[in-house]
Amino acid sequence: MATAKKKWYVVWTGQQAGIYDSWEACKAQVHGVAGARYRSFESRAEAEHAYASGAPAIVRSATAAKKTRPRTGGPHLPSVSVDAACDMTTGVMEYRGVDTETQTELFRMGPYQDSTNNIGEFLAVVHALAMLKRQGNPLPIYSDSRTALSWVKKKHAKTTVARTPNNADVFDLLERAEQWLQNNTFANPVIKWETKLWGENPADFGRK
Repeated sequence: MATAKKKWYVVWTGQQAGIYDSWEACKAQVHGVAGARYRSFESRAEAEHAYASGAPAIVRSATAAKKTRPRTGGPHLPSVSVDAACDMTTGVMEYRGVDTETQTELFRMGPYQDSTNNIGEFLAVVHALAMLKRQGNPLPIYSDSRTALSWVKKKHAKTTVARTPNNADVFDLLERAEQWLQNNTFANPVIKWETKLWGENPADFGRK
């Protein structure tokens, strides 16, 4: 069996920035750190140059998504996964996006009142699209909500939720999201997260 080629890891944002000679050492600096920024390199010289140059706008290579889809049919890596959580009793909703591979939180919004899970999922997908467009990053985006994906495709959130004084901010976000979809194009594949095959969505809030 061939020996795995050694890699070097640059951490620009984490517990402690620096250059690390193993994934375990790098992971200790970035695991659980919101907005952690890091990348692997094939040589120490490349890592030193990258560290001295500062963090690029896109740290984890978007082009890698084309070649890192596991043969088992798992999700593309790197990628972004989004999810929402809504208490059906109170209508309190929040949503977030994470790095699919590391589960590093990229954004979290809410809580919002008088809302639904589908609204949160729709807003999360559009939030991720807008964030990645600003970065010039065509990474895939995963959501486990077929309804939200349908709304994104149609560029319209077909919700039956009634507007109330408590959810005015939610409807403002919906209108802005729909307008963004109508006024922008994007290269990011927006894909259904296959829970039965891959397990729970990495962005899941764990409240089931």
